[in-house]
Amino acid sequence: MISVGIIFITLALVLYTTAVWTEKIKKKLQLWIVLTFASGFICDLIGTSIMFSVAEHKFSLALHSICGYLALIIMFLHLIWAILSIRKIGRYEEYFTKFSVFAWCIWLIAFISGIPQQ
Repeated sequence: MISVGIIFITLALVLYTTAVWTEKIKKKLQLWIVLTFASGFICDLIGTSIMFSVAEHKFSLALHSICGYLALIIMFLHLIWAILSIRKIGRYEEYFTKFSVFAWCIWLIAFISGIPQQ
């Protein structure tokens, strides 16, 4: 079961990275980028749910747990932001671009801190 969770979390990494950096390089948010980002969030949610269900300690104050839950919340808010941006509501797109890499970095810390140390 853990391996399925790892697959989903890794898919989230690929999808988030593709969406955030494509948008950053193009400086334009497009529908396919938002859909890629949404797919990354869904993979992240599934992977996190699987990992949570098999974890011995459901809640802990470890770096990985704190960053992981924080990153999941930030990515959800970021997805809402992307949807508002693509719909051209207000100045969301301008701020979305400025915040994307920051949100991705927090998510990346959670990802890296979850890799088992050998």
